[in-house]
Amino acid sequence: MTNTCMFLLAVVVFVVTGPRMILGQDSDREFEKDPGYWQENAQAAIRDFVSNPLNTNVAKNVIMFLGDGMGVSTVTAARILKGQLEGMPGEESVLSWEDFPHVAMSKTYNADRQVADSAGTATAYLCGAKANFGTVGVDASVRRGDCRAMGGDKHKVDSVARLADKDGKSVGVVTTTRLTHASPAGTYANSPERGWENDADMPDQAKRDGCKDIASQLIENGRNYKVLLGGGRRNFFDNAIDPEYPHEGSTRGRRRDGRNLVVEWGWGKEDFNTSYVWNKEQFDKIDPLKTDYLIGLFEPSHMQYVTDTDRAGEPTLTEMTDKAVRMLQKDGNGYFLFVEGGRIDHGHHKGRATRALAETIEMERAVQRAKDLTSAEDTLIIVTADHSHGLSIGGYPMRGRPIIGLGQAYDGEDWAQDGLPFTTLTYANGPGFAIHGNGRRHDIRRVDVADKDYRQQATLPFPDESHAGEDVSVYARGPMAHLFHGVQDQSYIAHAIKYAACLGDSKEHCLQKEAAKKKAEEPTEQPQAEKEEDIETDATYDVQVNAQEAPEVDEMSSEHDVTHSTGRPATEKPALATTPVPSPTTKAVNKTTPYIFIPPSDEDARREAVFDLISERVGGGWKKLVRCLPGTQVTKHMVQVVQKSYRGSKERAKKILGLWQRINSEDATIINLVTGLDRCGRRRLAKYIDIHFTTGVL
Repeated sequence: MTNTCMFLLAVVVFVVTGPRMILGQDSDREFEKDPGYWQENAQAAIRDFVSNPLNTNVAKNVIMFLGDGMGVSTVTAARILKGQLEGMPGEESVLSWEDFPHVAMSKTYNADRQVADSAGTATAYLCGAKANFGTVGVDASVRRGDCRAMGGDKHKVDSVARLADKDGKSVGVVTTTRLTHASPAGTYANSPERGWENDADMPDQAKRDGCKDIASQLIENGRNYKVLLGGGRRNFFDNAIDPEYPHEGSTRGRRRDGRNLVVEWGWGKEDFNTSYVWNKEQFDKIDPLKTDYLIGLFEPSHMQYVTDTDRAGEPTLTEMTDKAVRMLQKDGNGYFLFVEGGRIDHGHHKGRATRALAETIEMERAVQRAKDLTSAEDTLIIVTADHSHGLSIGGYPMRGRPIIGLGQAYDGEDWAQDGLPFTTLTYANGPGFAIHGNGRRHDIRRVDVADKDYRQQATLPFPDESHAGEDVSVYARGPMAHLFHGVQDQSYIAHAIKYAACLGDSKEHCLQKEAAKKKAEEPTEQPQAEKEEDIETDATYDVQVNAQEAPEVDEMSSEHDVTHSTGRPATEKPALATTPVPSPTTKAVNKTTPYIFIPPSDEDARREAVFDLISERVGGGWKKLVRCLPGTQVTKHMVQVVQKSYRGSKERAKKILGLWQRINSEDATIINLVTGLDRCGRRRLAKYIDIHFTTGVL
C-alpha cells in the first residue's frame, strides 16, 4: 500500500508545516499581481479551445467515471488538497478531468425525491430514465420494494452497458464498493429494491413474484462482461468461509440458495482464459493481454479506503482501471467501461472529509491513467457524480490555508462568534454534531482535525451525513463530447452516450453519417455518351478485345433481360433461383440478391448476361465494356451477380473486368484477386462489389 503510506505521510507533513510552507511561497507568486498573467492564462485557454474543432467521430469506446457523492464542493476541496500535497497553495491546482473541453450540469433528483439516492440516479445516468428512490434498472412506475409492479419485463430499462454488450462491444465494471451496490448494479440489474443484493436479503414473497437478487443478475445479465472488479464476496457464495478472514463469521458467504456464483460465472467460458482473484498478489499476476475474462472480489463487503491498510492487500482504483482498459482494448469493436469511486460517498456519510477527499484524489489518478491509455479520437471519457453531499467550504480562510485544517473568520480571526475554533470544511448534518450540556460546541484546539478519522462538525444530528440535492458537474472529452452542455436532467447522460457510441435505438444518425461518407468517396465522374474512341487501355491491365466481335444488346434491357445467340427469344427472361446458394469460396452472401440461372452449356448466353449486368452497374455501354473485357470465353463457373451498390470509377471497372482473362480454374476466387490488385481491404471492397461464385447447379 505504498500510495496509502505516501498519502498519510503527506497529510502529516502538510498539517504540521502547511502554513509556514505556503507563506514561504508568497514571494514566488509575485507574478499573480500582474494582470498580464491572468490575461495570458485566459488567452491561452481561448486559443486552445477555438483551435480544436468539435470531435464528431463515433465513440468506439466509452469510459464513464462516477464519483459517488462527488458534488462541486467535494471537487473543489479535492483540487485544493491535491495542490497543497504537491507543495502549492492549492487553489490553482487542476484535477485530471478539469482540462476536458466540455462541461455540463446534471439535475440529480429522483422521480419521487428532491434529494436522490444512488440507485435511482444510476438508473438515470445509465438507463436514461428517472426512477424512484431505492430502485434500480426500472422505470418510475415501480415503487421501492414492489416486485409485482415490475410486470415481468414491462418496466425494466436497459443500461448503456447492456446495450454495448448486445452490440458486440466488450464491457467492464470497476468499483471500490460491492459489485452489487447501487451504482454498479445500474449497469446490469433490474430491481425494485437496491438492498436485495443476495437472495438472503429478499423477502419470500418477492421471490415468489419472480424477482431475482442483484448478485445473480450480475452473473446472468452480465455474463458476457469481460471485467468485473470490486468488493462484495459475501453475496456470491453460500455460507462459505472467507479466504481473507477465515475466523470472522460475519464475513462468510450469505447466500441461502446453495449457488456459487463465481463458479457459475465461469460456465460457458471453458475455451477462454478466465480468472477469479481476491487479493492484490493474484491481481498483479493477471496479464491483461492474455486474459479474456476477469472477476475480482477483494473484500466481503466494500473495498478498503485508500487511506487504510489491508491484511491481504488489494489494488487501488487506478490499478484496477489500468488493468480493465488494457484488457478491453483488445476488442476491435470497442468497449464500455464503468468506473466508480464509490467510497467518496462513504467517507462523507461518516462525516470524515479527509477520507472522502483522499478517495476523490485516487479517482483523479484513475482518470489520468485512462487518459494516458486512450485517444480522444475514438474514446469518450465522462466524469460525473450521482449526487452531492452537504459538505461546505466556509469561513474566509487565507489563500493556501490547509483545506483540512482550521478555518478563519471574516476578520482573520481563528474562531467563530462563540469563541471556539472551527474547520474550513463542515457538514450540514451528520455524526459530527456535538453540543455539550452547556450548549457549546466541542473545543477542537487540541484535536488533530486532519486525521483520517476526524469527523468534521455538523449543524444537525444525523446518524449518517446525508446526500445533498444541488446539481453536479459532468465533464467530457472525446467523440461527441460537446453533447454535454448546459443544464440537463441526469437521464440525458445515458442518451448522449447512446448517441455518441451509436448504441441501441440511437443508430440512425450513424447510418446517415456512414452513407454520407460513402457518397463523398464516390467519384464525381458522370457517365458520358458512348464513343468508340474514348476508352484508353489501362496501363496495368492491358486488355485487347475486338469490339466488332461483341454481340449487340438493347441498352434499355433490364437487369435480368438476357439476349441469347442460340436462337432463344430476346424477350425471354432467365429463371431466378428462389434460394441463394453461397459458394464455398464466399463467406457472406446478400440474401436479397436474386441469382440468374443460365444453362451451363449456353456459354454465349452466359457471357451476354454477365455483360448486361456489369453494363448497368458501371453505367457504361456495350462498346465501352467489351474494350475492357478479355477475349477469353466465359467458363461455366463464373460470376452470376454484381451487387447493385457498385459505383466504381472507369479505371476501377477496367481493373475488375480485366481480371476475367486471369480466371482459368473452377475454384478461382475473383474477390481475392480484386482485393489484392485494387489495393484495398476486403471490408472496403465489399462496399463496392460483391461477386458470388456458382457451379451451375443453383
